[in-house]
Amino acid sequence: MAVINSLGIGSGVLTADLIDKLKNNEKSATVTPIETKITLATQKQSALDLLSSLTTAFKSNVSALSQDTLYQERTVSGNNDDVSVTAATGTATQSMTISDVNLATTNVQQSGNFSAKTDKIATGTGTLTISIGGENVAIEYDAGTSLDDLKTKITNSTANDDLTASILQVGEDAYTFVLTSKETGQDQSITITDNAGHLDTKLLSNTHKSGSFLAADDFIAGSGTSGNIQIDINGVTQDLAYDDTTTLTQLKDMINSDETLKSVISANIVQEGDNDFKLVLTPIGAQSGQSISITDSAAGLDGKILTTGSTTSAGTLNEVQAASDSSFKYNGIMISRSSNTIDDIATGVSISLLKNSGSANINISQDEQPIVDELKNFVTSYNTLQQQLSSMTGTDLEAGTVGIFNGDSSIRNIGREITNLITYSDLNGNSLAAHGIEIDKTGTMSFNLEDFNTKMDASATDLGEFFSGKTTVDSNDVATHTDGIFETINDKLYSYTKSNGLLYLFNQGLETEFESLSQQHDKTLAILDARYELMTKRFIAYDGVISGLNAQASALTQQIDMALAAAKA
Repeated sequence: MAVINSLGIGSGVLTADLIDKLKNNEKSATVTPIETKITLATQKQSALDLLSSLTTAFKSNVSALSQDTLYQERTVSGNNDDVSVTAATGTATQSMTISDVNLATTNVQQSGNFSAKTDKIATGTGTLTISIGGENVAIEYDAGTSLDDLKTKITNSTANDDLTASILQVGEDAYTFVLTSKETGQDQSITITDNAGHLDTKLLSNTHKSGSFLAADDFIAGSGTSGNIQIDINGVTQDLAYDDTTTLTQLKDMINSDETLKSVISANIVQEGDNDFKLVLTPIGAQSGQSISITDSAAGLDGKILTTGSTTSAGTLNEVQAASDSSFKYNGIMISRSSNTIDDIATGVSISLLKNSGSANINISQDEQPIVDELKNFVTSYNTLQQQLSSMTGTDLEAGTVGIFNGDSSIRNIGREITNLITYSDLNGNSLAAHGIEIDKTGTMSFNLEDFNTKMDASATDLGEFFSGKTTVDSNDVATHTDGIFETINDKLYSYTKSNGLLYLFNQGLETEFESLSQQHDKTLAILDARYELMTKRFIAYDGVISGLNAQASALTQQIDMALAAAKA
């Protein structure tokens, strides 16, 4: 509307102030009610945003309590510096006693002393074989190969997967070559053999080597023969039965698995050339360095290969630490493994042996703390949500306030429906109240840890099934799931928070209302502005007319006054 500063000068009546008053009165009657509705719609949207956020947070707490994995958490007591046990989620609750621990060890082999890292290790060309864990790795050497060269060759070979080669200075001008297995266990014994006889004996294992077989699966005895092989090492003797179907590989496996021999001898097969396979026996542990003898009870063996045809190396490679399996008593039963970490005794249980002669009394039980924490979060979220719902839908007569959603049954029913589910009791009398979740007469929820512990101690399984549900499978493999209380509550909350749920639809309604009110406001205001712009133009015209009439009246009055004055004169 144009601003006419002179409006009313002519008439003294049709002023701009009068137009403003008229316009403001009409605006109060037509525009202001719409603005009030827009403000209320905006406030409702803000309140609904808060309500949606609180409902979503509450649903998150309920969802956590509805997951059966929460009731699968385990806690382990009894761990100490000797033994440490961990239990995976869902592991059966149980107790165990572990005692008489003997730790598994790696194998450490040490050569005699060399004067320098550059010392040569051989007098000619040949191949040494490193055997560990049933694997053989051939390393070529010649007369120019130094101790340092040997370390590099081993490090760059596949042997590096199983062992570590190092050179240790043990004194002035004194260097020793050390091989250490990377894994523990009796089968990690390291053996070095030589096919040419040129290798320095300080790097050779003291071994008993058979004659040559054409293949690893060659038969060790003649057709139609059988008998016993007697293996003796420093008075430790054992007989192994054979027949004409026994192969060289089977003999090796029999030695390595025999309860008497496996702790004193390591057996492996070394290929030293084409059609040249040899059985190598290496004294280990307490028998390291001792001599081995093989005899045949029935003369069925090929004596030239296994008995009279065998040779003994005079190697001086020293076993500093024998490779050994761990052993321990598990609930009184002696058990042996190749590692100090054992995870194949009880499903989900990992046992770490930490100290020789160690012991521990272990108890694996339900870990209730995560459940308690979630229940406390549940109580807090519930009270926060209900307080807001009460404030938004209620009336405070003393304060004279009315909730923004007062009278809206859809919002009011949210609180009622949630509370009804929480106070539900099933046919067996199970309820959240019996598990420590209580709601007082003011509608405030609380958590009684003592009541919860009573239920947990009575049956952790029953508690978990009541909270998160239970699935049963009948004789026809048909699965039936019974919802837990928190699954039921979670489903109800989902009906509020999902993309087409109650809160979403309510918000859509508010947005539609806000848009409609905004359009109505703009249209009404535009009509009002147009009306008073036209009124202003008319007032200006009327004011001009009145001003002219006033001028004429003033001139006429002046003439009359002059005429009267002249007549009196």
